[in-house]
Amino acid sequence: MKKRPWKSSLTAIMLGAMIVQGGTAAWAAEPFTPTVVAPTVNYGLTKDIRAAIKSVAETPTATGSQLAVTVRLYNGGTAQNRVPEHELRVQTSSGISYTLKPSASNKASLQPKEITELVYFAAIDSKEIGKIEGISFVNVDLYSYPKIETTLLSMPTNQVWYGGTGNAALESIASVQWGQDFVISGVNSGLTYKTVESSIQNTETGRVAVVTVLVNNPGAGRETVPAFRVDAQSESKNYEGKRTEVAPVVLAAGENTYIHYAIPVESGVTLTNIVVLSTDTFVPKDGGQPSELATAKLAINWPVDGASVAAAEYKIGQPIPFHAQAKVIDKSTEVSLMELHLHENPGEGYKTAVAKFKLTNTSTTPTATPAFLTELTSKLGASYQGVRQTNVTSMMNPGLSYVVSYSYIVPQSEDSESFALKILDAQAAAPYTTTIAALQTDLQKETTDNIISLYPIDVTFKDITVNMQYAMGTYSYKIKLDLSITQAPNVVVDNNFSKLRFEIVDSLGRVVGSKDASFNGPNKLISGSQIIDATGANLDQFSSPFTINVYEAIDTPTGIAKRLIKVMK
Repeated sequence: MKKRPWKSSLTAIMLGAMIVQGGTAAWAAEPFTPTVVAPTVNYGLTKDIRAAIKSVAETPTATGSQLAVTVRLYNGGTAQNRVPEHELRVQTSSGISYTLKPSASNKASLQPKEITELVYFAAIDSKEIGKIEGISFVNVDLYSYPKIETTLLSMPTNQVWYGGTGNAALESIASVQWGQDFVISGVNSGLTYKTVESSIQNTETGRVAVVTVLVNNPGAGRETVPAFRVDAQSESKNYEGKRTEVAPVVLAAGENTYIHYAIPVESGVTLTNIVVLSTDTFVPKDGGQPSELATAKLAINWPVDGASVAAAEYKIGQPIPFHAQAKVIDKSTEVSLMELHLHENPGEGYKTAVAKFKLTNTSTTPTATPAFLTELTSKLGASYQGVRQTNVTSMMNPGLSYVVSYSYIVPQSEDSESFALKILDAQAAAPYTTTIAALQTDLQKETTDNIISLYPIDVTFKDITVNMQYAMGTYSYKIKLDLSITQAPNVVVDNNFSKLRFEIVDSLGRVVGSKDASFNGPNKLISGSQIIDATGANLDQFSSPFTINVYEAIDTPTGIAKRLIKVMK
């Protein structure tokens, strides 16, 4: 006997909310109206068991079609109740009925107040199934002759995913614009979602579209992010995505966090949409391998120019504002950009940019030094990956600041005077990156006087001369310096800090001598007069006059990064 839809009482409303939203706790918070709300209707399967459709999909395969249905059941009674014996059938607009196989993992009974999901599947060798209009629970009495069939419940299907790509294939599901709040219809969750960033990243195995989604729990209880997938589509092809977070993501009441999806795509492809799909697992009863059944719920337009985090105007020296959900930067660590320079490299085929960050531990206990990546973007949109200095202290003591440098190799044609600087998290969506801050700032100009700024150190050159000596057929060079060195308070300068490199260049452009001098250790540079040995190439002749190029030298995993800071003749 066909049951009537269950929609009439306050009790029914509350039970329906528990099926759709995962418990009455989710309703204790302030009501939230997302951009997309797909109503879920609940029906009575038995006196105590209520049923609602989670997903229905009819997707094409190489040889025919695939039918997949997931139904959610809720036992509203006070005792354990068996799910009645049944077949799950799909009815089409042409009047044909298809019987689907149940998953071996489907439960046969429900404890009081328990929610479960039943998964059904069938592979049909036909591409002419047509539109699906409803599903039915049918009891078949095989012990009667002729057999007796009783329809326990029929439910109309208001939303069916028919697979395919392109805009026409997405007409059967809801759609929102990039950055709008949405919920996932039919999924047992009160969480809300919003797309916040997209990027195409090149990896060793190919190009990957990385999508960042902000998840919010507006309810009054803890909730786990349900299993769902995010795919990307072009007009002619679908690209399957995978969540980068392996462990379950659990949100406390009022909490929000980021989740990330990596979608391998082909080179040169033009993406049109991303598609949010609910996922279920079908386990064959004959012992075959489980398979994932995915049903599209929502389409979101792919941003034409990407959806990068907008770069905010930034003044060098200010604390950098990071996203509240950024986990790579401890809340007690303050990060500021102290220097950003771009310089020619005489004798090299490129320019070098150097960014120097001050990391301050504002807490009362030692904290780990954050490991973030950086990227510079020019006015024409060219992006340059930063290389972090080789050695960085692992822990920062309270009340102190530490300096970490990043270098960027850029082409000689680069003439931007202002750059967007991105701070990237390489852990949250590893092995991919996500943006946790984006700054728009101008390059700094070098001073024209004798003061060189190497934050947190200022070096004033009072005098500099080169002495040359000839002995045993070779020339040796010594540089006499008279310096004044000052250092900002509470900023640590250790063995990891950059060095000064002095290069003696003759009139023919040859480097005839060089020397690295540090600001730390027994032979460090000091205020006052000092002599450093800069003997270099064994040349049997020289050409004067000499020029002294002074560089800031930073050890990086790819070699020495040099920033030309002074030329003296």
